[in-house]
Amino acid sequence: MSKNSPSTSTTYTHKPRPPRQPLPNRLVRLLSEARWLAMSVALLYFVLILLSYNKADPGWSHENAVAHVANLGGRAGAWLADLLLFIFGFSAWWLCVCFTRAVWQGYRRLHSRFIVQEAQQEPEHQGETLIRWIGFVLMFAGSVGLEYLRMWSLKVELPRAAGGVLGQLIGHAAHNAFGFTGATLLLLLLFGLGFSWYFQVSWLAVAERIGESVETSWDWFRLRYEDREDRRYGEVAAHKRDEVVVHERAKYVEKHAGSPVRIETPRDDESDDAQDTAPAAPGFLAKMKAKVKARGEAKLARAKAEPQIDDAAHASSAPAAPPFAAEPSFDDEPDTGAAPRAPAPTPAKAPLPPASAPNPAPIKIEPQMVTVPRSERAEKERQSHLFEVHGDSTLPPLALLDDAPPAQESVAIETLEFTSRLIEKKLSDFGVEAKVVAAYPGPVVTRYEIEPATGVKGSQIVNLARDLARSLSLTSIRVVETIPGKNYMALELPNPKRQIVRLTEILGSKVYGDSASSLTVALGKDIAGKPVVADLAKMPHLLVAGTTGSGKSVGINATILSLLYKADPADVRLILIDPKMLEMSVYEGIPHLLAPVVTDMRQAGHALNWAVNEMERRYKLMSKLGVRNLAGYNAKIAEAAKREEHIPNPFSLTPDAPEPLDKLPTIVIIIDELADLMMVVGKKVEELIARIAQKARAAGIHLILATQRPSVDVITGLIKANIPTRIAFQVSSKIDSRTILDQMGAETLLGMGDMLYMPPGTGLPVRVHGAFVSDDEVHRVVKHLQSTGEPNYIEGILEGGVAEEGGADGIPAGEGGGESDAMYDQAVAVVLKNRRASISLVQRHLRIGYNRAARLLEQMEQSGVVSPMQSNGNRDILVPVTNAE
Repeated sequence: MSKNSPSTSTTYTHKPRPPRQPLPNRLVRLLSEARWLAMSVALLYFVLILLSYNKADPGWSHENAVAHVANLGGRAGAWLADLLLFIFGFSAWWLCVCFTRAVWQGYRRLHSRFIVQEAQQEPEHQGETLIRWIGFVLMFAGSVGLEYLRMWSLKVELPRAAGGVLGQLIGHAAHNAFGFTGATLLLLLLFGLGFSWYFQVSWLAVAERIGESVETSWDWFRLRYEDREDRRYGEVAAHKRDEVVVHERAKYVEKHAGSPVRIETPRDDESDDAQDTAPAAPGFLAKMKAKVKARGEAKLARAKAEPQIDDAAHASSAPAAPPFAAEPSFDDEPDTGAAPRAPAPTPAKAPLPPASAPNPAPIKIEPQMVTVPRSERAEKERQSHLFEVHGDSTLPPLALLDDAPPAQESVAIETLEFTSRLIEKKLSDFGVEAKVVAAYPGPVVTRYEIEPATGVKGSQIVNLARDLARSLSLTSIRVVETIPGKNYMALELPNPKRQIVRLTEILGSKVYGDSASSLTVALGKDIAGKPVVADLAKMPHLLVAGTTGSGKSVGINATILSLLYKADPADVRLILIDPKMLEMSVYEGIPHLLAPVVTDMRQAGHALNWAVNEMERRYKLMSKLGVRNLAGYNAKIAEAAKREEHIPNPFSLTPDAPEPLDKLPTIVIIIDELADLMMVVGKKVEELIARIAQKARAAGIHLILATQRPSVDVITGLIKANIPTRIAFQVSSKIDSRTILDQMGAETLLGMGDMLYMPPGTGLPVRVHGAFVSDDEVHRVVKHLQSTGEPNYIEGILEGGVAEEGGADGIPAGEGGGESDAMYDQAVAVVLKNRRASISLVQRHLRIGYNRAARLLEQMEQSGVVSPMQSNGNRDILVPVTNAE
């Protein structure tokens, strides 16, 4: 065969088999369900035949001829049950347990694959399957062996002995090799190991669970026992406290009661006393007849009158005292026959208190308002709607705030009574006689109203405030010298346990919900637990002061949230000035802002300057429309809108086609730290604040100024004179308290929101416990408001210019400034003539607005006519006198 000859071997090429087509998912599901149903039916059949096994039925191990088979599985079931019990004994039930596990796993696979349609789990590893079946064999061997060894004496209905044939083989072999106890331990080990492998159960985890359950049960019983012991000890302590109270009251009565004043009188007067004890007869003649009739009954009258004297009086009276007659009291009906006895030579009788007078009079206790009445809005928000309701309001829901803790009484009545008597005793020790007449428990403090005795000055009690606090083991006591409508003074004592006042309580209260003003501010609760709100429109400006940690920043946050929960951005707009860059920067991006949160103090001056400009513009618009305030202006705009008419802008830049006037919102300017602002910007800020405070109320612009340094260089007389509404948190000294409130008292506050609120038009501050709001609550509210819309900032507020249709003086923004202003030369002449560079000077001489005069002076500074503003706010004239002339 040549090389080139073709090979004689034949090469066979096998065509690849086409891939087997998988069954459709629907068919796979039906087959899987059929297999699972078959396994379930088989399991049920096995359980029934084992449960209904009867030894009298025919079976594998014996043959009985019976007419009726008792086994529920019929003859086949009786035969199969006999076979299983003959071989395995009662351990045959483990086959049902394993069958149940297989049925459950099959159901889980069907549910996850076809119903939930989860990702198919990885199949079980072959080694894991092998370990599982080895565990089953070990468990079964241990079970049948233990059954044979331990249950041989039981008389059970089985075809053979307990454990069956298999158990007899394994148990007998183990008994011969290891003895009865050793075989039992070995078989228990096999059973436990096999059970763990087959069911994948960790005996350590089981031991941990059992130990945890035992420990939990022990703790429960121990706590029950400790609670019972605590209650028993509490009852003993309460009994001891009651004994102390009774003892202290007895000592007080013994010290202050004394002997009733008794006056020695002749027998005629004793007869008069006996007659007076009888019911008063009308008319003078009737009384005289009664006197004559009573002369012969003097001894009997004295015997009846003596028991009216208190036992303490008998104990304290001298044994050698002459006989006296007790003088009765005529509080119910005046004695009309007292005049004829006036000329008698005997001394006049002083009316004695009744027999119960030595005991202290009960004080009036006003119950604390534990539950605050809720508003309709709060009740509606608490209701669950069947369908989702989308409201048009952008107001945040109350659910964003944390719920208030369950309300409870702060001070017990027994404690109030004991403290009242203790106050009287301590004041008496200091030489001041006073009586506690009423107590008003609150969430933080309790007010005790006291009635000073005749001749006691109020200044005496005020000067004893520190000594009284020390004697009562308290940090501080606030003395209220004047209570409107009462002739009492008051002492405010801190409670042993302070309650937290949540902002959600105040915002959800009826008094806040019923307030019609969009500038309603939630302050907190008064000493009686009643919610306190204020209307910023009536203030119209607010001055807040307090040291670090007194709750001032929390109060500012509560004020801002009060406005956000009450008004939409169309009604109220905010300008927030935050020198510390931490407190109010969280409100960035809410729709209520007119400008971004101001953190640069130079921009703060521009913002206040814009507010003055806006105030002037609004006044001009209101003057043209003939209204007195912003409410009248908005009402007129609303009336025109109802008539489908539009009021043209009288100061429009396009007089031929003026744009219509729109509703103007109320503007609230909040400055967090006034001291830092005044240090950076200087006196110019004080002038701007003073102008806004003086005139901006009718224009709808309101100020809230806060500072932690209430000194006279920060809260100047000009600012105080125009801001009558004040809130003082805890301050460090009496001087600071006088600066903010014009009186003492703020230095004795407790901090953490405890404040004195001075409403407008009154000089009497009201103690309020400020509402607490956490940072998380603020973030939730801000996030909700940010989701409702974007802020509509006004351009130019922070840059010193205003992108509005008109400035403060009615001239367009961007015109009339600098040397392009037609009045620039006149302004320079005024400054050089008077040799003083002042904005107010230029305003007064040229009759222009503040902003225009300020721009003229700034241009003079750029031109070199005047110097920059110095630290004291003055400017030097740089042009010599000769050149000026």
